[in-house]
Amino acid sequence: MSAASVTVLPRRIPPTILVVEGDVRIRYRVSDELRAWGFKVLEAGSAPEALTVLDAVQVDLLFLALDLPGTGGGWDVVHHIRERPTKMIVTSRETGPSDSPGPFVRKPYQAGEVAALAARSLNWPPPTQA
Repeated sequence: MSAASVTVLPRRIPPTILVVEGDVRIRYRVSDELRAWGFKVLEAGSAPEALTVLDAVQVDLLFLALDLPGTGGGWDVVHHIRERPTKMIVTSRETGPSDSPGPFVRKPYQAGEVAALAARSLNWPPPTQA
């Protein structure tokens, strides 16, 4: 069988995404949109909360705001999981860093844009229209 005839099928088990965002309104909006796409979503509002979740649960994708409140902000989380094979989408109000650990989405953004990017990153189909 040649490589050209191989078909990659979408996952059947919903991927787990950790949404790390300090602004609760943004975090809820993104989390709700990701749930509508069929993802299992966990939430954290700070770097310490995110590190606690990451140490306890395996996630398939991390959606991380680099501009979290606190000393190191989102970069603390990035440094903590550098050795793990975790896919990541990062966001900030600032311009994307040259050493971004994953695709960058600049704030403000549409929650649907984040969900579509997550779906592509995880080979997950878009939601069916009713």
